[in-house]
Amino acid sequence: MNRPKYQLITDWIRKRIEDGELSAGDRLESEHEISKNFGISRQTVRHALALLVQEGVLAKVQGSGTYVKRKKERNVKSGSLSRTVTIISTYIDGYIFPRILKEMVKTLEAAGYGVRIMYTENRLETEKTLLQRILEEDSRDPLIVEPVMSGLPNPNLIYYKMLQERGLPILFFHSEYPELSIPCVRMDDIKAGKRATEYLISQGHTRIAGIFKADDGQGRRRYEGMIRALREAEIELNDEWICWMDSQDLREPEGLEVRLAFRLKNCTACVCYNDEVAHIFTDYCTKHKIRIPEDLSVVSIDNSELARLNTVPLTSVMHPMEMLGKKAAENMLHLIKDPDFQAVYYFDPEIEVRSSVRNIAEIG
Repeated sequence: MNRPKYQLITDWIRKRIEDGELSAGDRLESEHEISKNFGISRQTVRHALALLVQEGVLAKVQGSGTYVKRKKERNVKSGSLSRTVTIISTYIDGYIFPRILKEMVKTLEAAGYGVRIMYTENRLETEKTLLQRILEEDSRDPLIVEPVMSGLPNPNLIYYKMLQERGLPILFFHSEYPELSIPCVRMDDIKAGKRATEYLISQGHTRIAGIFKADDGQGRRRYEGMIRALREAEIELNDEWICWMDSQDLREPEGLEVRLAFRLKNCTACVCYNDEVAHIFTDYCTKHKIRIPEDLSVVSIDNSELARLNTVPLTSVMHPMEMLGKKAAENMLHLIKDPDFQAVYYFDPEIEVRSSVRNIAEIG
C-alpha cells in the first residue's frame, strides 16, 4: 500500500523526535530544504508540517521557522476527557473476542460511557492508520487496546507515546509492548503454558512437543511456561520438538504441515498455543492418520467453544474472557478518575480436562 507523500514527512519527523535526533526547542529545516530532500512539492511539505502543528508536536513561529514543542506544551487541550472509550482490538468476531468485548462494552456503558470499537486484524499498517486518525481527530477518548504482534519490535510506538503525552489514559489487554509503560490486563500466560505442560507430565508424558506463535507476546510467554514446567520436572527440552508459527500461518495453515511432520517425530504429546491452533492441528492429525489421544495427546489454551466442539474435545487451560473484559473496563474507569491507579492485572488460569490426553503413566 502506497502511503500519501505527506505521511513520509510526518513519519520522518516523528521518528527523529523518538530517536532523540530532534529535541524540544530544535528548529526544523525549512520547507524548501525538506521539499528538495524528498523531491516533493512545498505544498505537500506545508500540509505535513501543519498536521504536526495541529497535533501539538511542532510549533510555528512567524518569521522564524518551525520548532519541536516541549513535552508539557504538547499536552494540548488538557481539559476533561470525553465520555466515549475507544477500544482497538485485533479482531471483533469469532473465537474468544465477542465474549471479551461484550462484557467490556457492558461495563463501560453501565458507568455512563459510550464505546467506539475499531479493529486491526493484527496488522501493523492498520494499527498505525487508526492511531494516526485518533491523533488527527484530536480525540480525548480513553483507549483500551489489544497490541498488534506484541512479540516483535513495533514501529508504531511513537504514536502511543504521543497519545500518552496528551494525557489520554491507555490500557492494554491480552498483551503489552514492553518498551511502553502502559498497564495491561491479561491472563498470566506463563502460568497457562506451565499448567498445560504440567498436566501432560502428570499423565506420564515426557516427550512433549509444542506449537507456539512467535509474533505475539502470549506465545513467547506460554513457551516460557512450558520450559519452567519441564525444568521443575527435570525433563530435558528438545528444541527440535518446538514449532514456531506466525499470524500468516493462521491465515494459511497449509504451510505448517511440513514443519509439523518434522517436529512431531517420537513425541507422545503436544502443547498448542491456543484452541484455534489445536483445531488446525487436529485436522492435520486426522489427515495423517495420527489418532488423538491414542497416538498423540494434545493440551491447548483458552478453553473456547473450539475446544468443546473439536473432533476430539480438547483439554484446555481456561481463558477468563468475560472476567477479563469486565476487569479491563473497570480498570480503565479507575484510570480515568486516577491516572496513578495501578491498573496491571494478570488472571491465574485453571485447566479443564476433556478427552484429548491419554494417561500413559502406568504403561511400561
